[in-house]
Amino acid sequence: MTVEKPTLLYASPFAPKESGISDYSLILVNALSEFFDITLYIDDYEITSPDLQDFKVLRAGVDVVDFGKFDYKIYNMGNNAEYHVYIYDAAIEHPGAVILHDLSICDFMQGYIRKKEIPYFTHIYEHFGIDAFTALKEARIDGTFGKDIVSKLTLNDELMRVGNKMIVHSEYSRNKLAESGYVKNCDLKKINMIEQIKTGETFIPREELTDKFGIPSDAILVCAFGFASEYKFNIETARVVKELIKETGKKICYVMVGPGDYADGELKDGEVMKTGYTTLEEFNSFVNCADIIVNLRYPPLGETSGSMLRILQLGKPCITNNGGWFSEIPDDIVCKIEIGNVDKELKATLKELINDPERARLTGERAKEHIKEYHGKRLIAKEFYDFLTK
Repeated sequence: MTVEKPTLLYASPFAPKESGISDYSLILVNALSEFFDITLYIDDYEITSPDLQDFKVLRAGVDVVDFGKFDYKIYNMGNNAEYHVYIYDAAIEHPGAVILHDLSICDFMQGYIRKKEIPYFTHIYEHFGIDAFTALKEARIDGTFGKDIVSKLTLNDELMRVGNKMIVHSEYSRNKLAESGYVKNCDLKKINMIEQIKTGETFIPREELTDKFGIPSDAILVCAFGFASEYKFNIETARVVKELIKETGKKICYVMVGPGDYADGELKDGEVMKTGYTTLEEFNSFVNCADIIVNLRYPPLGETSGSMLRILQLGKPCITNNGGWFSEIPDDIVCKIEIGNVDKELKATLKELINDPERARLTGERAKEHIKEYHGKRLIAKEFYDFLTK
């Protein structure tokens, strides 16, 4: 006898939308389909991934959506208004379970208010209170609106106040939400990010990939992934690599894999290079062919890095920093440095990994085993099922 699965409405961006959450959801919904009868809830576009063609789809603003007919609802919330406005609205009006990928959704809220064409400070005051209103007002007046205010002002309160269950990927984020007092402990769960590389995935060969982007294939490839920005210390990394090339005489190339014009002033052919936007296949292939990866991020905004999951899953030696979720990664599977002394510690750690390939290899092997044990697809999907249905 066939037992009917509970129904689940799953709201998220998907390909062709260029988003880490699109990639995450592709893996997760296929794993969740063992436990739920899933309908995807998307914006007004056509999903292009062949791995999602068998799912039912509802489009916001196009299809009539009866939220009440679903046993469970999952809303993926990121910090980008481009893809999450309709998801935020649905989570507020029809609470379910929110996967909060970024603890702070301050940047999202700025875009949300612009898109809705509503009075900015009136909305902040009415929905987030006098403290948020005052902090943003002062930051706008004195020109200090930037990463510091964004890291302190999360603007995620409303999602909890309306009664959503909350799912995060780190103890750091879980503790911050628990401290807010807006959500009960029984409605708050840390669930590890699911592994990001599909089983049996093939990769573009190193020489083919480097040839396409004009990168020397015989260099030691030190890579960074995602949007280049001050948050990721791309300039500092570029300068450290140039110093190491001069000091060691080794052929090293620092490659920033992803879009963004930050650190363009550091580019030097054969030593510091950029790819610009890459397809997911190219992105994963760069992770696979990199020799060493630098994945720094500060200040912590409660985010969990999909790039880091790929790095660890493929067994790559990686340098990261203490802070937020990165602090929770076991010390024996990554090389951690302190942001307060980033130039000196990054240079020393990079030099060690370059000169000791066996240490780099063993670090990567331990990383692969860790991902299998704690981030496996079925394990994560079962945790979601247990949390939603309890």
